[in-house]
Amino acid sequence: MKKQLVLTLFTAAVCVLFPARTVFAQEIKMSGEAKTGVYWRQSQQAGQDPKAYVSLHSTDDAGSANDTNANPGRFRLNIEYDNGKNVGMKTRINWQNWAPNNDTSPPTWSYAFAYGNYFDNQLSIAVGKLGGSPWGTGGPEMWKELEDGVGGMRTEWKPASLPFPGQLNVGFVLNTFNSDRDQGSDLKDKPISMLNILRESVIGVSYTHDLFMIRMAYRFDDELDAQQDNKIQGSREDDFIYRIEERVIRNYLPGFSVWALGDLFAISDERIQYLRNWLFVQYAPDLFTAQIRFGYDKISNRSEAYVKPSFYLNLLDKLISVGAALQFAQDFGDGKVNKSAPYHSLEIEPKVQINLPSSYIAFAYNWKQEYVNPNLVPAGKEAIKQTQWMNLRYCIYF
Repeated sequence: MKKQLVLTLFTAAVCVLFPARTVFAQEIKMSGEAKTGVYWRQSQQAGQDPKAYVSLHSTDDAGSANDTNANPGRFRLNIEYDNGKNVGMKTRINWQNWAPNNDTSPPTWSYAFAYGNYFDNQLSIAVGKLGGSPWGTGGPEMWKELEDGVGGMRTEWKPASLPFPGQLNVGFVLNTFNSDRDQGSDLKDKPISMLNILRESVIGVSYTHDLFMIRMAYRFDDELDAQQDNKIQGSREDDFIYRIEERVIRNYLPGFSVWALGDLFAISDERIQYLRNWLFVQYAPDLFTAQIRFGYDKISNRSEAYVKPSFYLNLLDKLISVGAALQFAQDFGDGKVNKSAPYHSLEIEPKVQINLPSSYIAFAYNWKQEYVNPNLVPAGKEAIKQTQWMNLRYCIYF
């Protein structure tokens, strides 16, 4: 359970000395986490010698890792300040690379913005490097907010009364380019107009009802900025995200939940599309957690469908959790990696975890086999890459 440090500043003497003045209670809330571990990884492709790599790292959502590099871990600090008069600020600091002599990766500010709530909290405005979006995907694994990390102004309207039951939040974000200037010869030096900036705006909406919840946001995109790795001049990298939750069955079956997440990147440009749609079904009573995830991802002319079931048993009043996850994936389309392969990848990950107050220690092992492009392996060798890793990881959250 996440704990928060709450500092309340209230001076009774002010009430005595200035009885006609209103005294506001001010709050500072702090929370965060620290993660790291010992990480071993080995990969081998047909016709090549195995490659092994060892470092500090946590595979539990604490940065990326590959065959030659890994983030040592993550230290995260969240700070929220409220001055008691409906105005405050929120910030998050992340540090994911503390390797020796690494001066190029200092802690980063994921977001840092001030906010104000007005008209009985029906109108909210945030200004700064934005985050904490009310329209984000919300995880797990897919954590995305379309205004995250970009300086700008967010406006939310939350009407107190509606002609129908539920809570509505609708708004927009005015900000700037979220990628570098397009390097196309006729675009990189083109003057920026007000219309170019407005084309980078975000609109969002969330609606919460007793029966369901839905959040979605859409980010427009101007041709002047582009992710440089797509190499397509004038591409439109608009983005649409959503989260949908079912809230009926849980009333009759506690611990049961169904939700869906989606991120549709470059939805209007088939040349560079990256579409992700995930559906989760989970049942988590006190004794165990059983989950199955269905996924459909599409990258340009290649699609991948997969299923990922997992089961974890809770022992000794949840002191120990033990179980495994399995993932099976099949790709198809003109861009299929290996057209003769019976499947794309198979993955299994057993894990045992000890849950302590505000912390845990876990050991996980992952084995993965995937088919690769036959042109990457010597003739006569099966086009398969096999990867395995072990991770003894620690986490403290506060």
